[in-house]
Amino acid sequence: MKRPWLLLTGLTTLTSFAIFSSMNSDASDHPTPALPDTVTVQLAGPDGNPLPAEAVATVKKSEAEWKAQLPPEAYKVLRASATERPFCGGLLENKEKGIYYCAGCDLPLFTSAAKFESGTGWPSFFQPFGEGNIGETRDESYGMVRIEVHCARCGGHQGHVFPDGPPPTRLRYCINSAALTFRPVNSTATPANR
Repeated sequence: MKRPWLLLTGLTTLTSFAIFSSMNSDASDHPTPALPDTVTVQLAGPDGNPLPAEAVATVKKSEAEWKAQLPPEAYKVLRASATERPFCGGLLENKEKGIYYCAGCDLPLFTSAAKFESGTGWPSFFQPFGEGNIGETRDESYGMVRIEVHCARCGGHQGHVFPDGPPPTRLRYCINSAALTFRPVNSTATPANR
């Protein structure tokens, strides 16, 4: 997918303001992407490494089911595309070795090896766990063009991706802590679908 990047001076400040402002958005402002019945993703093996790509069923639930499963902040982020306040997420300072899973469906999305300090106030990664594990959607909210990223298996909003990350990808996946669950590398076995 071609990524139409917004080129503005002060992009980080403007973006931080805009996405922080979205904390009060509701699900109708940013609909969850339509999901197919299956997606091809990479799950985590017992050693924490990606397994070969395989087709898995997507996770589709009613809004009532999501509200019953998720804590309020995770629901706002994952299902209504809200953004947590910068420098407040519980995983921002996490330095442990392990895997970051979708808080909605437990799909592995990022590893600690791809995490870096971006200074933006949100956990940042330069690449996803597996090529098909993250989906992308064009986001034109707040007068900007950005690329929203979501979990490929449940459609849960994770954050946005920007072209100002480190090598080798030069990408910065700017992700909400509330959208993730972290497990250290010695406890990475993925439970059954939620």
